Order: sequence, then C-alpha cells, then structure tokens
Amino acid sequence: MESLLLIPARSGSSRVINKNIKLMGKKPLVGYVVSSAVKSNSGRVVVSTNSKTIAEISNKFGAETPFLRPEEFCGNEASSLWVILHALSWFKKNENWIPDIVAYCPPTNPFTRPGTISSMYSLLKNESEWNSIVTITKPKTHPFRIVQRGEDGKLEIGVVSIKGKRINDIERSQDYPIVWEGSPACRMTRTCYFWDLLSLHGKITDITGKTYDINNSIGYEIGIFESYDMDDEVDWKIAESFLDCDLV
Repeated sequence: MESLLLIPARSGSSRVINKNIKLMGKKPLVGYVVSSAVKSNSGRVVVSTNSKTIAEISNKFGAETPFLRPEEFCGNEASSLWVILHALSWFKKNENWIPDIVAYCPPTNPFTRPGTISSMYSLLKNESEWNSIVTITKPKTHPFRIVQRGEDGKLEIGVVSIKGKRINDIERSQDYPIVWEGSPACRMTRTCYFWDLLSLHGKITDITGKTYDINNSIGYEIGIFESYDMDDEVDWKIAESFLDCDLV
C-alpha cells in the first residue's frame, strides 16, 4: 500500500504571525512535523502550501512540495478537507498517482512522534474493516465537570450524560467513565472515503465534512505532550517551555 502524509502549511496566519516558518527552539515550526513524518517511513511526505518560502524550508527537512496550493483553498473559510481533496486531485491529474491512505498532520502539533505515524499506518493497513484511525488523548477536564449557567447566573450541574450516567450518579471522580478527546495531531484515512465525497459533489468547494470517516474510525492514544495543539502566542510560549525542559 502507498500513503500520502500531507502537511498543511499556508502563509497568512493571523494569531501567530508567520507561524509555520517562525523558529521554535532551533527549528521552524513546520520542520518538526516534517521531520517526524519523514522519519516514520510511512509514505510520501508532502507539504501543501501557497508560499514559496515555506516550500523551500519544507524541502530542507525532506518534504516534497510539487505544487503551490491555490488561494481558493487557503483563506480562513477554506476547510482542511478541501486541502486534502485538492492534493489528491492534483496527484491524480498530474502524476496519475492515487495513494491508498492519506495522513493529515498539521504543523500546529509539532511533537507528533515518528513512531506514532508508523504505528497508525500499520494498524490501518492491517485492520481492513476501518476507514480511519485518529489520535486521541485523555482530557484535562472530564466532561462530567462541564456546567451551564443561566441568564440569572444559576448553575446547572450534570449537563453531560455518558452511558446513562451523570456526575450526580457517581460519588468518586475515580469511578467516572473513562473518556478521551480527539487530537488533530494525526488523522489517517483510506482514500476511498475522499473519492466518495468527490463523486457525490464534484466541486471541491461544495464539499463539507471531516478529514476522516467519523462513522468508521478507531482511536490511537497519545500522551499530553504529543497531543499539544498550538493556536496562539501563549500556546507557543508553553511549547517552547516543553523544549527547554526536555519534556518532549
């Protein structure tokens, strides 16, 4: 089986200016996930970007950049799914190449390990009944602790139910049902899922949905540091502290 490890890295980020090429420690951000994807030996590592600068930096870490992503797939309204569909369509048209599996690995999860990517690929390749495998992690806050507040300020406790139980039904927190939260670190899906979407709609920008098959997927558990997801400058500073303390 052949796979595509796709890394989205457009220019124009607003919350952290030029985040994909900004140095975190001694590496530009995009370099972390590119390095992990290359070391995983799990398929072609391709960076989808609209920036020649990002493309050149990605190449230095071992990624391919065979195309520049069109601007219609780069704006704030563009979805991650569109990025995948564009890449698959480009490879089919220009190289007559259709990978069996697509992994989507955003640079904003810089601590994704090579072993995670390779293990996920092996699992999906050998578990034929599943369409997707996605990273999950244990949540910092159990959903039982979520509350609602009315307009008068009154709190409503026990708004979340899991298997018919709510927080008020279970006295000890250690007896709460075990749950996980999804992590975008790596989402790996059989290509047939994406072709089915294209066949139904035709035009990429008309397609909505997730980057994986939510109806037919399994989870791959990763730890808190590997699942760390960066959105803003505060997240960036915390990530740098992980590097300084050698926590990842």
